[in-house]
Amino acid sequence: MARVLIGITGSIAAIKTINLIHILVQSGHQCKVIVTKDGLNFVTPISLAAMGAQVFIDDLHTNPARVMEHINLARWAEHILIIPASANSIAKLANGFADNLLMATILASSVSPIIVPAMNQQMWKNSFTQRNIAILKEAGIEFWGPQFGLQACGDNDIGRMLEPDEIYDNFKCLLSSKISNAAAKTGSLNGLTMIITAGATVEDIDPVRYISNHSSGRMGYALAEAAIYYGAKVILISGKADIDPPHGLFKFIVAKATNDMLSSAKEQAATCDIFIGCAAICDYRVASYSPQKIKKNEQQLTLNLIPNPDIISQIKSTYPDLFVIGFAAETENIINNAIAKLKKKKLDMIIANDVSGNRAFGTDMNQVTIINKKLNQTATDYTDKKNLAYLILEIIADNLLNQHD
Repeated sequence: MARVLIGITGSIAAIKTINLIHILVQSGHQCKVIVTKDGLNFVTPISLAAMGAQVFIDDLHTNPARVMEHINLARWAEHILIIPASANSIAKLANGFADNLLMATILASSVSPIIVPAMNQQMWKNSFTQRNIAILKEAGIEFWGPQFGLQACGDNDIGRMLEPDEIYDNFKCLLSSKISNAAAKTGSLNGLTMIITAGATVEDIDPVRYISNHSSGRMGYALAEAAIYYGAKVILISGKADIDPPHGLFKFIVAKATNDMLSSAKEQAATCDIFIGCAAICDYRVASYSPQKIKKNEQQLTLNLIPNPDIISQIKSTYPDLFVIGFAAETENIINNAIAKLKKKKLDMIIANDVSGNRAFGTDMNQVTIINKKLNQTATDYTDKKNLAYLILEIIADNLLNQHD
């Protein structure tokens, strides 16, 4: 389901937005709402929150802790709808204003907003408004409406906002269109068997302590969910993760330690078409596991660590014809280190992932550079991991289709 950010501006039609939010939430979508100062003349935060939405207003002067709210909301939103969009808000957007939370959020987002106008017919026809509309349309911003009908002022003309069910129908078509376009790009994944490793491996020291890392498993699980949607038979081999596995998996295998994951991966890879090594593998394990808890004392404790096997290298060497994609989690020299791994391990593709400063582990956001064996690079925006998963699979599909070119 989608994450929808709705901006409510100053129009009497704002009262209809309450019903739309109810429809979206009941349909399983997540909704956050920004209400402008003028929008608060027509709806209340309580009425919107009662529909299941999280509500934000321009209260920075009383709540300085929300100084980064526009950035957080911009990163969260998959879709931004301005409902209703007044003539004033359209003018601000066309001229790049950022003088309230809604406008600042739109400018901070890579998501193109959809405008659902509502205003008096003469305000809509005004040459200044039409100029602003032309600017926005030229920038690729989509308008839903307005339509002809009876307005609050008594006029019966263009300017009336679409009804909530009409807006929701448009939204469903928008989602279907994006899914169809993506599915067309990834048609070569349909029916293929794909292994994805995810999460963090865990190496026990004693019955209560272990070595691991900060991976949450979210990127690997997002890839699995997207691959299922595109028709692949997905085998998810998971180490430690803090989320539930997606529905529709062909197989779900829990592999706690690195050797366990390697064993499962080798067994499953014998009959698969694509292997994505997204798991964060512990590079080392203790040479000797203690069956009893190691007691704390005043002496220093030295652990003798030995290297773990390199799962993705072994998979590629065992199955050289398998299309294998690796992840390179790096903190410096990101691209150069990733290319070195790509060549050394003879991979078909590698995804360079900057994990410095807690940019990737444990968050819903990430930015990567995807490099194929011809060293062609595609750098993504900093975006939600679910969006990233669809983009990665589209590029994998393109490379599969063109691998013999």
